[in-house]
Amino acid sequence: MQAEKNRYQLSDGLIRQNIVLMSGTAIGPVAVCATNYQNALALSVGFTMIAFMSIILCRFIPKKIVYTIRVVIYALIAGLVFIPAYFALNYLYGEEIVRGLGVYLPVLAVNPLILTKTETRFSLRPLHLMTLELAGYITGFNIVCLTVGILRDILINGKIGSLDLDLGFDIPALSTAFGGLITVGVAAGLFRYLYNQSKERQAKQIQKELEFQKLLEEL
Repeated sequence: MQAEKNRYQLSDGLIRQNIVLMSGTAIGPVAVCATNYQNALALSVGFTMIAFMSIILCRFIPKKIVYTIRVVIYALIAGLVFIPAYFALNYLYGEEIVRGLGVYLPVLAVNPLILTKTETRFSLRPLHLMTLELAGYITGFNIVCLTVGILRDILINGKIGSLDLDLGFDIPALSTAFGGLITVGVAAGLFRYLYNQSKERQAKQIQKELEFQKLLEEL
């Protein structure tokens, strides 16, 4: 039972409330910045550092403080966490890549995942469940970001990082923000379709099991 609950906590942000493909609250950074593997990796690492440290620290803000003030404090904490995260990314990936992320890197510091879900979800969970659920949200973002970055790297540059694939064609339009929105939009539509199909199959399976159980009771 506990293992099933843990899987639910982890899969919630990973699938059901994926902040890129389902809720759409982090579409902008992925669509604009994840134009290749390196940018997507830097964005994912930056988001992981900012989101994890900010939400962990925000958890300790006393509930007796007025809600509106708490949200301001959450934003201030995320802004402070952004500073060492920025320097860490500069050290890991270089100033050119981090500068290429532009305004969308600090935008991650004021993402609703930090400012809203800290209040409505994470602070209401025991610490171990909160950490597990947060890991699901962060992993969900990172998987989508890296997938989009790798796909666009292949279609724009014919490579993945330093690995040349030599496809013989390229689609430079995908390097634009509009191209990114199309890519993420198609991915979101396909993801939601598969998710809804899965839910329908589960519902049909449950219905069949209930009908079979009812038949057994009648016998």
